[in-house]
Amino acid sequence: MYYKTNKLILKKIIFLIIFLILPSLVSANVLIETNVDWYKIKALKIERNTWYKVIVWVSEKWESLDSMVSRYGWISWVNWAYFCPADYKDCWWVNKTWADRISNWYNWSTTPNDTGPERVVFALDKNQIPFLYQKAHDYSKWTDDIFLVWKTINFDRKSDIYNWIGNHPLLLQDWINKIWESWAIDNKMESKSLKNFICSTQDGNIIYMWWVENATIYQMPDILKKLGCYNAINLDSGWSSAMMYNNKYIRWPGRNIMDALIIIPDKNYPIKSTISQDPKILKVVEAFKKIINTKFASLDDFTRKQKLFALNSKLNLLSKNSSEAKKSFYEALIKTVNSYIQ
Repeated sequence: MYYKTNKLILKKIIFLIIFLILPSLVSANVLIETNVDWYKIKALKIERNTWYKVIVWVSEKWESLDSMVSRYGWISWVNWAYFCPADYKDCWWVNKTWADRISNWYNWSTTPNDTGPERVVFALDKNQIPFLYQKAHDYSKWTDDIFLVWKTINFDRKSDIYNWIGNHPLLLQDWINKIWESWAIDNKMESKSLKNFICSTQDGNIIYMWWVENATIYQMPDILKKLGCYNAINLDSGWSSAMMYNNKYIRWPGRNIMDALIIIPDKNYPIKSTISQDPKILKVVEAFKKIINTKFASLDDFTRKQKLFALNSKLNLLSKNSSEAKKSFYEALIKTVNSYIQ
């Protein structure tokens, strides 16, 4: 019977933890390198309802990558919106963002019309569900009512926004190519070069973000549709291009930057819960704690938490595919890892 689990089963579970789970710790965000037709794509693929969350990181000043990374527990990130850097002569040595920016419901926008008639927002709600948004009230200077309606996207969803940054041009909306509606395509966008982007799938469960190589802005919508994108927005590129994946730099920016979309461990997920008091399960839990304490003892706090999130993800997968007799053991191990994370 289940409650008469012998030492052999306990040893098998511990063996599984040591030799199957711990060596295969994987991140909830994935770096993909693929080709669509002859275009090379390198991007982060982030899945919703994993052990990580996506937020907008915002700076009030022009800031170096070193100073940002030294203060935050970042896992992965990419640069985001266009801004006016101090090394541009026409910026007069003043750094200013040209994008609406909201991080965890706090509005960092510095001017009432940051979004402008071209800029579209890629937003995330409290549950990390992505959607497009555009603010009609920013276009009060335009007298054409038809234009106002045409340039409004999900205006009734303003209260749903938890994180956002605006940028241009809009590439895809509901799978429809929107690049030909843009009024702000410059020579740099029209040239074949590295183009940065962010997009989401139709169900909103996957976000892709970073670059397509050697493409014009007009080619981007069709390329991203083939990647699986449903909604997509162009991001800043050039010297501002930067990316970190799993705490390793893939590309450094050529200048200081002002904002980014970052992936960090979700400290609020999963929620703590009580561990079963069954003696057999408690014995497994104690053995499991010793393994964690030994294996993770030499790791810094950032790396340890990252591995704990990945371990919990693996345990949940094993629990779903296990027999009823073993589920209680896996649930206890999951709750144990939760306690370390919290």
